Amino acid sequence: MPLSPYRPSSFTLSGSTLRPGLLHSKSGVLGEKFYQYSELQGPGAIRLVKILPAKMSTIKCEIYHFSLDNPPPYIAISYAWGDAAQTDKIDLDGIKIPVAVSLYSALEALRGKKEDVLVWVDGLCIDQQNRDERTEQVKLMTNIYTKAESVAIWLGPEADESDLAVELIQEVAANADSAEHISSLISSHDTKPALAAVVALFERNYWRRLWVVQEVYNAQSVIVHCGSTKRPWVDYTKAAEVFVDHRAELDRDFHRRSSYGISRNQFTYSQVLAYQGPRSLPDLGSLAKLGRESFLEAMCACRRKLSTDPRDKVFGILGVLPPEIRAEFPVDYNQSVREVYINAVDYLLHTTDRLDVICESIHFPLHTSSANLPTWVPDWSHSPQTASLGRMCDFSAAGETEAKYRLLDGRRKLEISAIHLDTISFHGIAVGTLCTLADYLMAFLHWRALLHDSGFETKSSYPDVEEAFCRTLCLDQVPLEWDKPQDLLTVCYHVFASLIRERLPSLPLSHLLKRYAAKPVAIEDRRQFLQENFGGRMMGRCLCFTEGGYIGMGSGFMTPGDLIVVPLGCSTPILLRPEGGHGEFGFVGDVYIHGYMHGEAYDQYKEGTRDMWKYVIH
Repeated sequence: MPLSPYRPSSFTLSGSTLRPGLLHSKSGVLGEKFYQYSELQGPGAIRLVKILPAKMSTIKCEIYHFSLDNPPPYIAISYAWGDAAQTDKIDLDGIKIPVAVSLYSALEALRGKKEDVLVWVDGLCIDQQNRDERTEQVKLMTNIYTKAESVAIWLGPEADESDLAVELIQEVAANADSAEHISSLISSHDTKPALAAVVALFERNYWRRLWVVQEVYNAQSVIVHCGSTKRPWVDYTKAAEVFVDHRAELDRDFHRRSSYGISRNQFTYSQVLAYQGPRSLPDLGSLAKLGRESFLEAMCACRRKLSTDPRDKVFGILGVLPPEIRAEFPVDYNQSVREVYINAVDYLLHTTDRLDVICESIHFPLHTSSANLPTWVPDWSHSPQTASLGRMCDFSAAGETEAKYRLLDGRRKLEISAIHLDTISFHGIAVGTLCTLADYLMAFLHWRALLHDSGFETKSSYPDVEEAFCRTLCLDQVPLEWDKPQDLLTVCYHVFASLIRERLPSLPLSHLLKRYAAKPVAIEDRRQFLQENFGGRMMGRCLCFTEGGYIGMGSGFMTPGDLIVVPLGCSTPILLRPEGGHGEFGFVGDVYIHGYMHGEAYDQYKEGTRDMWKYVIH
């Protein structure tokens, strides 16, 4: 539906002031005049911007104050801030002020030819330099977007044939129920430029922005603007779902193209079409059923989204959470990043009695943070390419236990109760997070060589080390059709060995691997099978062997001597590194230990064959 312009005759003016000369302006500065915001009065007060009709090229706007309890009809704008250094000028209440080019183009796109349009947009309606006001306005964001007549998504100006992209999105959405029509579109050579245009559109910066998640989630109605085009949000979501359903066809159609079929960000077209754009916004509809655990779920789901202020990696997702969580975890921009991130862990520990949150503190690949966080506190400003093991698979290493913990030394340290399991003896090379097929293949060869050449077989705790090795590579998440021991060994070794023989022919294979490489195995796409069942689980991790004869796979940050413990109230075992010589430890990461992912350690503790200790993590 088209956006309805707001007619100003139905609202009362009350608002911002203009003051010439050198004032302590908290917003824009231009020439000899400054723009100063008038203070918002009372709870629920917001500003709205009236965009005046287009009578000349200059965009003219006026700011007014309203109560969110009874606002006039308005449009809430959802857009990416873009480069703050690139600005253009608008006329705001008679003052020329610079605004980001992305905001300027959004206002220009929504401006009516003959009628005023009333909008809410964070770049103008919030005094971004006033921390107290920013705190109060962010608390209102859920209601601001919920009460808007509609939300206008601004993807940006026309570029990279975006008009073709929108036409294809409209056609795909209109024919979503016709698999034959969609297949014909995908296979048609004439559609290739439009598909490339959709890929470029789905890779725009807008989709990476964190605040977009709650802006779209809370909207009553959403219209997507790109250049001069305007389409309902449902067209975009339907088209994205179709691309997911037809991903195999997209893969086949672009298979082995040298450059065509690879996006600007080095993803395949099918990956972008199926997982970016609208599909990059997490489906948060089931959060309410998770209760207190919805907080962690939302933060993890939105972790790769970007925000200018690192505190917004927490504050920016509150708007999608149940009201009781928003009430208990208030927004406060006077807190440091460190305080906000520790508060998030503190809150989750106390409300869920689970320790899974510390496993989101991912230290490989190494990254630096200026927040000076304890090792057990996740750095939410960091966007790792790997996920914690507990989010990837349904593990329950500590059974149904609740966490036993204490925060110590001004919340700088965390004391946990955990069952001692083992110690890392040695490990293989780590698989990076920006890896290629060759990286997986080389890791497989190195890890398997360690399995046989290190003497591990003589002290192994497993009846069949080859099977344990294969199950560890896939975190024991075996496709049903290959779940028999010999079948798993066959498919695992065949896929790796045959790809090594083809892609790295100079590398020698053992006689056993040569036999498996030659076996006829019914797998249509070996590379995709490897990525989905092994590669995605190996990424960011390395194979490890323990002093007690167990095999595992965990953070690439591990080193020999790291302790393996199973904390009460945690889905997976974790690695702790003795540091400082005072009986304290650094948190290394989570780890898969084959045979100990479903309560076995806790059962042995109850039987008296394993001990529980307290560990202080700094």
